[in-house]
Amino acid sequence: MRKKILLVTPKFPYPPSGADEADRAAGLEILLRLGFDVYVISKVYAESYKAEAVRVAKELGTTIVPITYKYLYLRTWRQKVWHGLKRCLTPWYPDGAAYEYTEPEIQQAVTKALDSFKPDLVWFDYTFLWPLYRQVRKRHIPIVTRSCNFEPAHFLEEEGRTLFNYVRSIAKLITEYTTVRWSDFLFAITPLEERTYRRLGAKHSATLPLRSLPRLLTAPVHDAQRSGPLNVFFSGSTYNVPHNRKALEFFLAQIIPAAQRQFPGQFEFHIFGGKVPEQFKKYFVNGVVNHGYLDLGEFNELMERMDVAVVPSLFGAGMQQKIFEPLCRGIPTITSARGMAGYPFQDHAHLLLAENAPAFVRCLGELRDPKRRQELSVNARALAQKLFSSTAIEEKVHSVLQPLFSGKAI
Repeated sequence: MRKKILLVTPKFPYPPSGADEADRAAGLEILLRLGFDVYVISKVYAESYKAEAVRVAKELGTTIVPITYKYLYLRTWRQKVWHGLKRCLTPWYPDGAAYEYTEPEIQQAVTKALDSFKPDLVWFDYTFLWPLYRQVRKRHIPIVTRSCNFEPAHFLEEEGRTLFNYVRSIAKLITEYTTVRWSDFLFAITPLEERTYRRLGAKHSATLPLRSLPRLLTAPVHDAQRSGPLNVFFSGSTYNVPHNRKALEFFLAQIIPAAQRQFPGQFEFHIFGGKVPEQFKKYFVNGVVNHGYLDLGEFNELMERMDVAVVPSLFGAGMQQKIFEPLCRGIPTITSARGMAGYPFQDHAHLLLAENAPAFVRCLGELRDPKRRQELSVNARALAQKLFSSTAIEEKVHSVLQPLFSGKAI
């Protein structure tokens, strides 16, 4: 008999338009490919999104129960004040992300799934779903949690390291500590964050990279022999995200002008991703092209013409897909050391590392050599294949789940 998994995930991940959605959609599809019977509970923004969930469930041959967000879009000031007071007066729920999962409808949906579907294991995407863990624990069903980032670090990186935000981050730390304590197994997204979870007390953990990366390993291999100005690009899914926006500004305002002065006419620069701020429009001159957000087909087509990825990583937690995607595609990449997050890509072997604008420009100068680009391309693709292939990721998931099904310690 097939083992049964209840998968509880935040915002419905289809269509998988961003790195977060692509990772969670791939996670569901991996469980189905491994032969498990999967029942999904997911949040949706509005009633109108439920039809898409029904359509995807039919296409995948599974059950998806969509639940609308309740506290995300409080409309009146009275609602906001009342729910703010409730959160302040309930010590366990000052974390707004976690508080969403205290609402009755999703609590009831999980209870119903536990009692009718009777899963052998419950998989939670992301640590802030912990308010749903109690009823799973009462039934002594194993819990696997997949972390997308260490929430306190992510919050401070994105919102700023002010005294007020340090106080607010305590709620995020409570979320992480509770999740570590109540999970039978925790998947971190980077080796660096796995070490953090171990320090926090995680007894059983492993690193599970972005589960959408295997599809990129089938992309055409980079052509290092192309003639003419080299196409250099930066890609962020959306520039509403602070770390993407700051990295883009650094690239446009500091790296590109210096590269154009030092190597006139030798590079053309391309920006991909949605919601580029209006104030950045002044930079899109003299061979700097803003492609905006493209559908996957158009994006893949243009990626085949790119020669170098430049990906400054100034701050941000988790695993930044904009760094690892070009590595998987075999596109020579220049990035910041912090962006590796513990993954074993080495400077001058698999990629080039730089920490300031002059260093990024020097690296661009080095990559004018086609032999150098070819060497980095081959090495990066080979290591990415070893770390991020479908086989590697599916074997890791399977090796963790099987002992849990049998009730054995990992």
